[in-house]
Amino acid sequence: MVMHHIASPVSERHTVTKHMRARIYSAKAKAPKAVIARVRQNTRRPADDRFVYASLLLSGHRLQPYIHDTVVHIRYNRNIFTFLVFFKRHKRLPVNVSIRKIGGKAINGDVLLVACGTKCSVRNMRSGVEDKAADLAIKRLTENLHPIANRRYFRARYSFL
Repeated sequence: MVMHHIASPVSERHTVTKHMRARIYSAKAKAPKAVIARVRQNTRRPADDRFVYASLLLSGHRLQPYIHDTVVHIRYNRNIFTFLVFFKRHKRLPVNVSIRKIGGKAINGDVLLVACGTKCSVRNMRSGVEDKAADLAIKRLTENLHPIANRRYFRARYSFL
C-alpha cells in the first residue's frame, strides 16, 4: 500500500497554507456536500507542489489513521475531468450513506474528492457540471473497487474515459 499524494520536504518559510473547495461524501450525511480543504503550497513552485490535508476532513482518526489516495479520470458530457480521491478502509468505519444514495457500491468511511487541473496539481472545485462529474467518478470508482474489504492494494489511477 503506497500513498501517492506525499508532501515534499520544504522548509517552513517557503510554504503557505491556502483553502480550496472540495467535495466530501460523509458517511453520516445523506448527500455529498462542498467543503473547504486546507492545502499546503510551496511558494517556489506554487502550481506543482500542493498538498491537501485530507486527514483534517476525514473521520475515524483513531480507528484508521492511514489514508488511501488515487487519481480518477472520467469523461462527462464530452469533457474530461481529473480528481484526486482520498478514502480510508476499515471494517469498523460506518457505511457511507451518501455514496449509496448516488448509486455507488458500499464503502466504509468518508471520501474526500479534490479537483486536479492541467496547470496545477490541485485546484478549486467548481459547482454545477463538475459536481455531477464528481458524483459519477465516485460511483464508477466504488463499482471498480467493490468489494473493497477484500482488496490489499489500490492502483494509483483509474480511468473511465
